[in-house]
This record gives sequence, C-alpha cells and structure tokens, in this order.
Amino acid sequence: MSIDLEKFMEERGRLVDMMSRGSAEEVRQWYDECAHLYNVNYDPAGFAFHTSTVEVALEHVKDKNAVILDVGAGTGNAGELLKNQGYTTIDALDGSQPMLDFASKKNIYRELICCFVTAEPIPQLEEESYDAMIASGVFASGGVSFDAVPMLMNYLKKGGLLIFSSSEVVKDASSKLVNKVVNRLSEEWQESNLCSLVAAKETLHAKKEPAIVYTLKKL
Repeated sequence: MSIDLEKFMEERGRLVDMMSRGSAEEVRQWYDECAHLYNVNYDPAGFAFHTSTVEVALEHVKDKNAVILDVGAGTGNAGELLKNQGYTTIDALDGSQPMLDFASKKNIYRELICCFVTAEPIPQLEEESYDAMIASGVFASGGVSFDAVPMLMNYLKKGGLLIFSSSEVVKDASSKLVNKVVNRLSEEWQESNLCSLVAAKETLHAKKEPAIVYTLKKL
C-alpha cells in the first residue's frame, strides 16, 4: 500500500466516524482538506459507488444529449464516466470548492457550482432545467439528507430522473434502516405527487460494502 493510500484510508476512517456522528460541518471540512488524497486514491481504495450509479444511469437515461446534474460531483469521477459514455451536457454541484477545482481540470462539466446541498433552494440552478440527476454516495448521515429530495425535484423536468446510491454500511450496519427510510419516503413523495420510486438495485459502495442505487421519477 502506498503512503498516500495508507494516509487516505486513515482519513477515510476519520470521515466515517464524523458521518456516524452526523457532523455535516466536519464532513464538509474533511472534503476541503482531503481533496488531493481523494482525487489520487479513489480508484486504488476500491470505491465503486460512482461506477454503480452511472451503470444504473446508463440503463435509464438513453439520450446522450440529456442535460444532467452531477450532485455531489466531487473531483468528477462519475462525470468522467458519463462523458466517456458519450453524454455531452453535464453540470457539477458540490459543497467543496477544492474538490471542484480538481474536477474542473478534467474538462467534463459545462458548469461547476459550489453549494452545499440542503433542503434550501439553490439560487444558481434554474427550475425544471435538467433531464436527470445522479448522486453517488451523497445521501448519508453527515452528508446530504433525504430532506433535500423535494428541493432537487424542482430542478428536474417532468419525467426527469434522480438516480442516487446509498451505502448500506454506516458504522452500525443500518442499511436496512436506510432502505426502510427510502421506501417510506418514496410512498410519501408519490402520495404528494412529487415523484415515484421506479427501481432499487443492490450493488456495491466499495469492496465488501453493499449499497443500493435508487431511481426516482418526477411526476
């Protein structure tokens, strides 16, 4: 294991601890401070959530000219996968400017927007302007709350898709709880005519770390 990778895995352990405590501000600071380590060590560390999310996006978003928002874009791993598959119009949204600085060097995105995702509107975005959104490993304790879903739906066109992964391993192996929460919320969202859950695919967040990729369709 390289020194950089060993350092990154140590830092990742610190990140998981912060997330288990629901410390959003500490998590945000971690990404600012560790952007370089993340960018260099994402693949060697064995993470799979970007690949898993994009694989589901390929199944559901057939139009390569679709306008896509990469929520929690980070250093551009998911966006790069989409671009390599021929998608032409992708915007990046992330709460860490240092992460976006790395993403900008890859020449993937049309726009790069620095804003932490909460339930509050995002002034830099135009309502009903996206055909699809992806969010890889973004919804988590200490990360983005599911309370943000209704807000994000405002920026999708009718029939647009929000495709997001959620790790099933958060310190206390509460994956089934996460799944129950998403299923309960999706029922509420459908009853309020917001969106419907069209698919839930079991996959991997990282080596030996299960995850589920959910696909929501705006009604």
